[in-house]
Amino acid sequence: MRIAARMIALAALLAWVSALAGCVTTRTVFQQKGTTVKLHSERGEDLDLSHPVIISPARLSHILSRVDVRLSVKKGQQRAPAIPLESLDLIASGLAEGLREAGPNQRVVVYSIRRIKSLKVFDHKYLTSFIAYVKGENLFLHLSRTDWEIPPRREDKLPQPVIGKFPSKFRIVTGSAMNLVDQQSVAVAWRDPIFSKPTRTRVSPSGKLIRRTILMESPEEEAEPSASPPTETNAIPTRTSPGALRALADLEEQRQRGEIDEQEYTRRRREIIEAETPPP
Repeated sequence: MRIAARMIALAALLAWVSALAGCVTTRTVFQQKGTTVKLHSERGEDLDLSHPVIISPARLSHILSRVDVRLSVKKGQQRAPAIPLESLDLIASGLAEGLREAGPNQRVVVYSIRRIKSLKVFDHKYLTSFIAYVKGENLFLHLSRTDWEIPPRREDKLPQPVIGKFPSKFRIVTGSAMNLVDQQSVAVAWRDPIFSKPTRTRVSPSGKLIRRTILMESPEEEAEPSASPPTETNAIPTRTSPGALRALADLEEQRQRGEIDEQEYTRRRREIIEAETPPP
């Protein structure tokens, strides 16, 4: 009798585990050079997402390059890109593929591993992971880890991103056409014209991707001010108003697009800064 009862209990447990495993479905749609993109769905969920959707990898690269994070106190609270530059284009390509292949009830999960060789012998591996999906006119990005060093014991089983859980201590710094959902999630108006061209990155003559300098004192809800090196005559005052910072950012983007020359840029930038400088 006892053996029979145990057999029945074991069968029930196995059935429960099988049913539970069947509740979650994942499918890999992109895998290149350390970047993996999967589609994730759960049985019974009715998400009604705007999938499939086609967003070009270039636009996604411009969007991802504008997502910044402010790191923890332990790391000095410095402002940093959420997506490492060397992984940016590959992640954008994988995300574009995921959004194109996803159904209305599938979220896109991105894992990207960046490798650094130390002393030409040991590899250090860093994980960036997030969940993405499009609903209505917004692209939602739920960041889980950003350039997180993977402990050796976790290399074979990467931690899965979960919406609403914050395993890493950072928070998103929003910019134009972005709204904060929670401390590590953002809704991006992905059709906004600001994402049609790169505004945070540029390519050097050697072909290397370079990130523009983003000033630490920039208000989190504003676009970044000019990245021109400050001098005695054009340094941005410490207490610059949000309106002036916005004007400086717009002016910088006009210069980047070639709409104004250096002389006009310098003159207008000086006028904005002088208007913010208190009289002696």
